[in-house]
Amino acid sequence: MTDYIRFEELSRLSKEELHVDNGIGTLSEKYLHIFLKNYFEPDESCHEVKIGRFTADILSGEEIIEIQTRSLHTLKEKLEFYLTEGYNVTVVHPVARVRKMISFDPATGETVSVRNHPHTGNFYDAIPEVYSIKPFLDREGFKLRLMLLDVEEYREIKSRPGAKVRRTRRYDRIPFAVGGNVLLDNPADYLLFLPDGLPDEFTSRDFAQRARINTQLTRITLNVLTHLHVTEQTSRSGRSLVYSVNKYFKDFG
Repeated sequence: MTDYIRFEELSRLSKEELHVDNGIGTLSEKYLHIFLKNYFEPDESCHEVKIGRFTADILSGEEIIEIQTRSLHTLKEKLEFYLTEGYNVTVVHPVARVRKMISFDPATGETVSVRNHPHTGNFYDAIPEVYSIKPFLDREGFKLRLMLLDVEEYREIKSRPGAKVRRTRRYDRIPFAVGGNVLLDNPADYLLFLPDGLPDEFTSRDFAQRARINTQLTRITLNVLTHLHVTEQTSRSGRSLVYSVNKYFKDFG
């Protein structure tokens, strides 16, 4: 069964069939988290399995899958425990590619506005979260799966009626299409983040221009790639560091 067929099958299920109970104002498990848990493991007996003082989202044999839709840094303690105990761990982190923003009144559930977010997401958007768990990226038994999803993002209005500026808080996301799915298992897989057209030696500015990302995101990306020895610092050009791709990875494949 392909990823897309599985995705379409789950998309047709009702919230009740997915065992989602996230009515307006509740703090129960969110739809996106439950959706992805069922996407990766249909067998519910493998869901929410106690391991020591932690609970794994999915446990199948010695394989753990953790679905983390928000901050990856909160997983550090869990990951250290699981990996030390000898489990293989895959962290799944979704990235919004297309976002249809739906603001609603939490008191009535009424939709107040619908708009499309101007930014089209890509895998670079995950880099700040990837950086937050950098020490685990090259640990034996650890894998990271990034998913590009098109989502309806429901936002709860927090400002008072009549306020000049409408403040909202993300309430939940409902996926309606999958746009990409990559498994990062070893440093070579992170070649994904090297943009086309890089010269043999390049600065962060060169990288940013070719990747079409801002300076801050470029620095974080290069920090991660250098940690994994995909790139290395070779010299300076004025105030700028000069990088190159590690020879091993130049010859890779």
